[in-house]
Amino acid sequence: MTASAYVPTLARPILGAYRATAAPIMRLGHMLVFFVRAVLAVPSVLRQYRTEFVRLLSNIAWGNGSIVVGGGTAGVAVVLGFTAGALVAVEGYNFLNLLGLGPATGIISSLVNTRELAPIMASLAFAMQAGCRFTAQLGAMRIAEEIDALESLAIRPIPFLVTTRLMASVIAVIPLYIACLAVTYLTCQVVAGVISGGSIGPYLHYFTMMLSAKDIAYSVLKCVVFVWLSSTVQCYYGFYAAGGPEGVGVAAGHAMRASITVVIMVNMLLTMALWSIDAGARFGG
Repeated sequence: MTASAYVPTLARPILGAYRATAAPIMRLGHMLVFFVRAVLAVPSVLRQYRTEFVRLLSNIAWGNGSIVVGGGTAGVAVVLGFTAGALVAVEGYNFLNLLGLGPATGIISSLVNTRELAPIMASLAFAMQAGCRFTAQLGAMRIAEEIDALESLAIRPIPFLVTTRLMASVIAVIPLYIACLAVTYLTCQVVAGVISGGSIGPYLHYFTMMLSAKDIAYSVLKCVVFVWLSSTVQCYYGFYAAGGPEGVGVAAGHAMRASITVVIMVNMLLTMALWSIDAGARFGG
């Protein structure tokens, strides 16, 4: 047992304020070190843990085939894509139709879905479905001392448990996100056509006029970055969970809140970096 250091009475408020200020900074630094170690372990995974990587890739994408409990991310991504497309169509058409510009909903679909809504929806679906499972799995292993057992067997836990999950997440999310984006486009088009009760030709005209391959590529890039960061955060909280089964639940809650915050903040930064100078949208030739 280590004796506690004596702190003068007048200095205790100052020390308390310092600790309260320094704790988040220290946590952020610890998380950054964890992130770097996980990234640097990618070559080790490709050499030594390919089987575990392939197993996790299948589990993340499909799970046990259900949509909610124990399922993969594919079902949730499709459901959210359908919901997002319908929402954009209803709100966009009703608002623009007040100005007599109902067919211009295609502009809203091509810009809002591609640049903002679809990447956030897909990454949050991934965080809710696969990310929470990462936190629970790693937290349970930490509580049961399985991570310590891996170290005693000369198996490095970060490459085997964390980097494999991060790599599988990035590989799995690309086709899932493209499918989610396609579902969003199709749903928005169908719902807008049903609401308008007319031809979808003008809608498609505005949609194709604004949509570009560069926007789709940037959209996929945003989703990959969001998933990598959110998966890292959730693996971090699970890897360092403490306090028994209750601690695993607390870690899952902290990880989910931190992931949502990180995704929203990074989304703002990426949007400013990718489209703040050149919006890419043109009404004329």
